[in-house]
Amino acid sequence: MTATKRSIRGKRFREVKQNFENVQAGHKFHQKFLLFLFGIFGICISSLLPFTAAEGLIGLIIKPTFNNEFDVFISFFEISAFVVTLILTVLYGLEFKFIVFLIILTVVCSSFTALLPGLISVWVDIIEFLLSIIFTWSGCVVIATVITFVSLISNQLGQSAAIATATCSIVVMFMYSDLPSIFSKATATVIALTIVLASIVICKKAINYAPKFKWITSKAFFWSSIGATSFYGLDLSGIRFDNSDLSYTDLRKTNLTRSSFSGVVGLELARTEGTILEDPKIRKLLTTKDSGYAEDFTDANLRGADLRGADLREAILVRAQLLDADLSGANLTDACIQDWNINHNTRFTKVECKRVYLKRSPSGHFLEPKPDSGEFLPGEFEKWVTDIRDTIDLIFQNGLNWRAFAFSLTQTAIDHEGLDLAVRSIENKGDGVVVAKVGVSLETNKTAIHQQMTGHYQEAMLAIESGYELVLRAKDEEINRLTQFRDQQQKFIQGLVTGIAETKGQVLIQGEGNRIYLMDQAGDIMENSNQNVSAGGNVDMSSGGRVSIGGGMTGSSVTLGDLSGQVSNTIQQLHDIKTTEAQELVQILAKLQTAIESDRVLTPDQKQQALEAVSTLAEEGSKPPEKRATKFCTMAVNALKGLASSLTNASQLAEAMKTLLPALTGIFAL
Repeated sequence: MTATKRSIRGKRFREVKQNFENVQAGHKFHQKFLLFLFGIFGICISSLLPFTAAEGLIGLIIKPTFNNEFDVFISFFEISAFVVTLILTVLYGLEFKFIVFLIILTVVCSSFTALLPGLISVWVDIIEFLLSIIFTWSGCVVIATVITFVSLISNQLGQSAAIATATCSIVVMFMYSDLPSIFSKATATVIALTIVLASIVICKKAINYAPKFKWITSKAFFWSSIGATSFYGLDLSGIRFDNSDLSYTDLRKTNLTRSSFSGVVGLELARTEGTILEDPKIRKLLTTKDSGYAEDFTDANLRGADLRGADLREAILVRAQLLDADLSGANLTDACIQDWNINHNTRFTKVECKRVYLKRSPSGHFLEPKPDSGEFLPGEFEKWVTDIRDTIDLIFQNGLNWRAFAFSLTQTAIDHEGLDLAVRSIENKGDGVVVAKVGVSLETNKTAIHQQMTGHYQEAMLAIESGYELVLRAKDEEINRLTQFRDQQQKFIQGLVTGIAETKGQVLIQGEGNRIYLMDQAGDIMENSNQNVSAGGNVDMSSGGRVSIGGGMTGSSVTLGDLSGQVSNTIQQLHDIKTTEAQELVQILAKLQTAIESDRVLTPDQKQQALEAVSTLAEEGSKPPEKRATKFCTMAVNALKGLASSLTNASQLAEAMKTLLPALTGIFAL
């Protein structure tokens, strides 16, 4: 025996402190009855539109005012225009194509006045005809909206009552109309009922959520939810609505994170705009957990969805948004999870999964199974997906430079004190594409770390291509932590050192207090006893060609002011070149320098990086175009882009890059 549902009809909640399992939401009986009567009254009033349209057309078709030789043609033209109006309304609603049709129709009608000069009555008939066409369209739309509203309130019975009301209203109107004959009344009635028939077709499309008539559906839902249960704008996270009837309930702008809707009915009649329940396919999955088998959820918004126990076998989850979702106990066997979006709040407790696929071909085939062979044992998928969830993928299109990658990895660890990075794998995908997977902690902002590592890699590549050494920026107190970091990554570092040793280079760690730290070929970090180091931005290559990415130093660290002065000198050298391109570049670089120096969002290290990139562009810009090193220019621009993309709109550099980047890339032909 089915338990009686607890009624919450007509209630408007201001806060929620309880679950709503097995409840009946919606309207109270008297509210629903009044809305139904309002809809029927609206149908009666709306019937005036097709009546007016039909009466006007009959007057023109049966009694043409033009000369006899035009009578047949004009009547045929008017009937055709009427039919086309109905067809376009059903197909497109109020879209641009229909507006174009009305404009063309007006132009064609106006042309008749040129053919029939001196007939003032022609203008009157043309205006009457165009008004009839407008009434035809508006009659279709208004009646369709009202029938949709009544259908939502009273289901199929209400829809039938609305259609019958419209039909009877039109018949009665023409019975008592002033049309001269029974034939004209009968013809006008048929025309008006044809408009009603078109309205019924539009109503069916609106109820089935046709995109072209979404605005009709929205209006009908708005009226049908008046006086019903409302949770508008409330935090419903974790609330259980299991086995409830939520018809006509207002759930707009609610937080539905992990809210449970198992066995819920009536959501198709609820106001769910702006929530994951707006998608019919998602609604079905959340209310009937076994409906996800082999379904296509490509690009689906499942953020915060309660998918506990859901059957997602062979489901397509390509680019699905599963942030904060709960998949505990769900079955993901043979699902395709290409580019799905999960975070550390996505739950996978006791997930059933023997195998998943990482790619889907254009033809629909699932590729790259995991595990590569065999099946996941119980609990293995949860561990595997946790590992990939906490991984940053760095993709290198033109091969991987080991020295630059080692620098990028270590400098990022320096920048984020306490950040744990772990290189989990490096895969050669062929055609020069290398994918490095770097493990991070759950709380890490992976987007920011990815951007920073990419930026440091570009900086390192710029220095390596220039024949310079790499200098890591670190404080003295961070050296011990760097040593620990190196120990944790010993196996990986050994592989990197091989690449470093081949070039006989050294990676330097710059400390405070006139102390320099080196990472030697053995991978150990040691203090350099040679304090007479020259590594300025404008260093004479005969002194060893050593330059620091974070700013040069001569026995001590160079201040931002010194570096800024070096950049100004480099730009001034470019200013002496009297060409239009050089002068334009001077203005661009000067604006960038000013933006960098006055930017309060940039850290000192970021300012150093940005100024070094500007200096590189100034140096390359002073060369003839055919002698410029495109690689250096590209890396410098990428370094600036990388910094700007990681900053907020409050950054002056970010704002400057928006306006100056197109001109900058144009000058260097990038």
